[in-house]
Amino acid sequence: MEKLFVATSNAHKLEEIKEILKLYGIERELVCPASFDDHDEPVEDGKSFEDNALIKARYWFNKYHLPTIADDSGLTIHFFNEFPGIYSARFMQNYSYFEKNSWILKGMKNESDREAKFHCVIAYINENTEECFEGILQGEIADSIKGEHGFGYDPIFFLPELNKTTSELSPEEKNRLSHRSLALRKWAEYVKAE
Repeated sequence: MEKLFVATSNAHKLEEIKEILKLYGIERELVCPASFDDHDEPVEDGKSFEDNALIKARYWFNKYHLPTIADDSGLTIHFFNEFPGIYSARFMQNYSYFEKNSWILKGMKNESDREAKFHCVIAYINENTEECFEGILQGEIADSIKGEHGFGYDPIFFLPELNKTTSELSPEEKNRLSHRSLALRKWAEYVKAE
């Protein structure tokens, strides 16, 4: 089976990507830095999700010469001028996501503008190509932390049409409609057409 290098050290993200690829009929043996006991991290100093996804994809492709996907994703909140954005993982770096989510909710207490988006850019590199695919999920910031599933900002990302946070969705539901799923669907269509 063809190998696909997934440029992440986040076990939750790797598992989510594996399940989403199954949905789209993509069969690959997924390997990641941990597969090689590699703990390096490229410096993500880009100015956009696309920049950072490409930094990671190029770094790992040049190191292992395997077809590589790298995802850069995050939460943008209109009330906070689209922050944390590309800093979503690094924002309040030594704090838990429960603490990060609590900080956001406290800062938005009684605020009516709750518009938010989850962004994901998948960068794909192999010997012949370098492409990016974007997925955006529209939602709102919830008024409290809710749900048992997912990770990161899922417990405060509210989907009005479903009346649930992404953390209240089953993993299967989330994998069908998440920002990562939307970007990976575009990538899967591209790969199947290659």
